[in-house]
Amino acid sequence: MALGSLLFVAIAGCARPARVEAPSPAERAPAAMARPAAPPSEAPPPSPAHEMAALRPERPPRAEVTPSAERPSTAREALEGFGSTTTGGAGERVIVITDPSEENVRKIFKEVGQTGHATLRFAVDAPIEITRPLPLFRAPHVTIEGGGATLDGTNMRAQVALIDVRTNDVIVRDLRVRNGYDNLRAQGPEAYNIVFSHVSSTGAIDDGISIGYGAHDVTVQYAFLAGNVHSIFCKYGATTNISVHHTWIQKAIIRSPLFNGPLRADVRNVIVEDWSEWGSRFEDGATGNVIGSLWTLSPYARAIGGKANSALRFRNAGPVYVADTVFRGTKPGDRGDATVPFPAPPVKTLPLSRMEEFVRSHAGCLPRDRIDQAYIDATSGWRMTGREPLRVH
Repeated sequence: MALGSLLFVAIAGCARPARVEAPSPAERAPAAMARPAAPPSEAPPPSPAHEMAALRPERPPRAEVTPSAERPSTAREALEGFGSTTTGGAGERVIVITDPSEENVRKIFKEVGQTGHATLRFAVDAPIEITRPLPLFRAPHVTIEGGGATLDGTNMRAQVALIDVRTNDVIVRDLRVRNGYDNLRAQGPEAYNIVFSHVSSTGAIDDGISIGYGAHDVTVQYAFLAGNVHSIFCKYGATTNISVHHTWIQKAIIRSPLFNGPLRADVRNVIVEDWSEWGSRFEDGATGNVIGSLWTLSPYARAIGGKANSALRFRNAGPVYVADTVFRGTKPGDRGDATVPFPAPPVKTLPLSRMEEFVRSHAGCLPRDRIDQAYIDATSGWRMTGREPLRVH
C-alpha cells in the first residue's frame, strides 16, 4: 500500500487478544546486558538466538475505513508530570495503519521517523510480529495512537527496542509492546517532552521502558509493566526530570524503577509488586519524590526467593522526599532525608485508600487483553530468575 493512500482518519476497534496459556518461560541463552557509552545510531549486532514461539496466527488486514470520522481513544486522562508540555503531533497530518504487516509498519515508521509532524494511528485487528529493527523516531512532534494494537518482538534477535524515540515532543499511548529486547526507549539529549501513557510493556529481555543517555522531561503514566527482566531504567548522561505516576509494575527481577545518577524523579501513585532481586532504587546522586505508593510482595513471591528487604532502597542517593508509602509483605523501605517535596509539575495524587484500586483498574492499554490479564491472574506457577523474561503465550 502506498504511503500517500494512508493519509486519512479511520474508525477501528482495539486489537483482538490471542489465546492465552499459562506462563512458561522458554529455555534461552542469557542475553548480553552491557550498556554502550552512548546511544547507538545504528542497530547493534544480533544477540544470541532464543527459542521463542510466535504468539498468534496472522489475520487479514482491516479494510473498512471511514475517512471523515475521528477515531475515539480508550482513555484520555490529562498528560501530567515532567513530559506533559508536549504537544505531540496535534494539529498535524494523520497517518492510519490498516495493513498489519511488519514491512508496512517499517515503511511508515521510517517516513514518520524522518519527517515528524504527524499522528500515526493504528487501526488493525491483528497483533504485528516484528522480526527486524524498526526505524528510530528522530523528527519531532509525533503522536503514536495505538488504539489497542500490539507490537510483538518475540522473534526479533537484535538488541534494540520495538519503539525508540530520539527526538522531542512525542506521545505514545494506548499501545501494547511485548517481548522485545527493550520494549520502549527514549534516549539521547534530543529526547525530551515525551509521554508514554496507557502502554502495556511485557516480557522484555532487558528493559520494559528505558530512559537514558541524556533524555529529560519524560513522563510514564498509567502504564502496566510485567514479566520484564528490568522494568524501568533511568540512567546515563544528563538524564533528568522523570515522572512515573499511576503505574503498576509487577513480576520483574530488578529496576522497578531504577533512578541512577544526577537526575530528579517524581514518583506518585505507583504499585510495585513481586520482584525477585530488588524493587526500586535511587542511587549515585539521584533525588526526587516518592509519594502515595505501594510495594507488596506476595507469599508466593517470597517463597520463590523474592527479597523482602529490598523494596525501596537509596544507595548513595541525594535527598529524597518520601511520604504516604506502604510496604505489604516486605520490610519497610528506606526513608528519605528531604523534609519537603522537590518542585515538580503537578500530578493529581490520590490518597492511598483510593490509589490501589484505581491504579489496578486503570493502568496499561485498556481494555486489557487476555495476555495482560494472564500476568495479573498468575498468582503462582511463575518464576523470574537469571536474565530470562517471563512470557505468556
